[in-house]
Amino acid sequence: MPRGYIGFVGRATYAYRTKYLFDVNVGYNGSENFAPGSGRYGLFPSVSAGWVLTAEKFMEKQHVVDYLKVRVSYGKVGSDVGSQTRFMYKPGSWSTGNSYSFGVDNPNSLEGYIYGTPGNTAVTWETAKKQNYGIDAKFLNNHLSVNFDYFFEHRTGILITPNSVPSIIATSLPNMNIGIVDNKGYELSIGWDDTFKDFHYYANANMSFARNKIIYKDEVKHNYGYQDETGGTTGRNSGLYKYVRLYQESDFVTNAAGEKILNPKLPQPYVTVSPGDCMFADLNNDGIVDTNDQAIFGYSNRPEYTFGLNAGFDYKGFSFSMQWTGATHVDKLLQTDYIIPFTNAGGRGLLKHLYEGCWTPENTEGIYPRPAKATETWNFGSGNNPSSTLWLQDSSYLRLKSLNIGYTFKGKPLLKKVGVNALTITFSGYNLLTFSPLKLADPESVTSNSGGYPLSKLYSFGLNLNF
Repeated sequence: MPRGYIGFVGRATYAYRTKYLFDVNVGYNGSENFAPGSGRYGLFPSVSAGWVLTAEKFMEKQHVVDYLKVRVSYGKVGSDVGSQTRFMYKPGSWSTGNSYSFGVDNPNSLEGYIYGTPGNTAVTWETAKKQNYGIDAKFLNNHLSVNFDYFFEHRTGILITPNSVPSIIATSLPNMNIGIVDNKGYELSIGWDDTFKDFHYYANANMSFARNKIIYKDEVKHNYGYQDETGGTTGRNSGLYKYVRLYQESDFVTNAAGEKILNPKLPQPYVTVSPGDCMFADLNNDGIVDTNDQAIFGYSNRPEYTFGLNAGFDYKGFSFSMQWTGATHVDKLLQTDYIIPFTNAGGRGLLKHLYEGCWTPENTEGIYPRPAKATETWNFGSGNNPSSTLWLQDSSYLRLKSLNIGYTFKGKPLLKKVGVNALTITFSGYNLLTFSPLKLADPESVTSNSGGYPLSKLYSFGLNLNF
């Protein structure tokens, strides 16, 4: 079904002698996701102002700064997208199915009526109040340019489903305006452009940083603070065990019955383990490794820092340009195909890193768990693969995104004889180099469950004739 939106927008700008700048925007929007009435429509205004200081008389006699502008803006925006994005105010529909068994240990499912997600007539726009403060400057006869922005966002009424309501109500809960997240960061770019006789060169570098903080998300209070998402950043990996190392033969002793058991002096996992299995940390120091020892670790799969560089030069017909990109403070949690060999009824293969790096009695230095039968409780096929920091990979990277080289032959006697004014030969390459601690997948990808098609390196050669 087509989505239903309605909106009115308006904008007014004013500039006085190109040094005092003002801009006002306003939007009034309505969405099908909210009930008719006051909650369906939202008013979203914004205002910005700029001051070009170098246009002032007191800056005329100085020769250090060629251009200087300061900017400030404030605005409010809205979102109507939650975990359930259509008609959030309407009640769910009844459906039927063989989905309920009456009694205890009754294998026979009977047809029953199931109530869908109830509606929430009070739900309305998720809003974010944004602030931005910036400086634009040029120095040294406009050869050096600097741009800096600092931003802050306070997002409230985030459309999420509550987590603190008991699951005994036996139905999904609707979206509610209950989440609060703050986000702040900065962006910096520096550029240089100059010409020395016939040699023209340039370089533009940029970096950005953004980090958010969950102020409120209606999560159930956990027994231990290291399990709480509130106060941390969004997108981090929760429910992870902290990987310590692999169990070795020396970690096991023989008891009075002649059975080989895990040394009682070590924290005891809630399942039986063998040499070559994963050892996880006992975070709450109760001597048992169980779900109370699951915690939140690492960064999200969205980098906090990103970098970029564009640089090149031209000299007497020869041209060169390149683009580098990079990111850090980003993690990727490998799952499924990357960590479970020969599972899914044999539908998965055995990846090379699991085969060469697994623990065996002959290879006790292996970094991955032992191979084991799928029927074992805690094994390479299932039990050794609960989400843990063993599979949490640093996805920082530095990549040569593109490279272009060209040369133009112009005015050559041989070319003139065949009627050619200019001949240009070019070479272009994409994704030529990548430096990253993550070797098993593309560090820029968002895939964590299964391996996508590998990123391709592209090479192209070009020939351009001008007659």
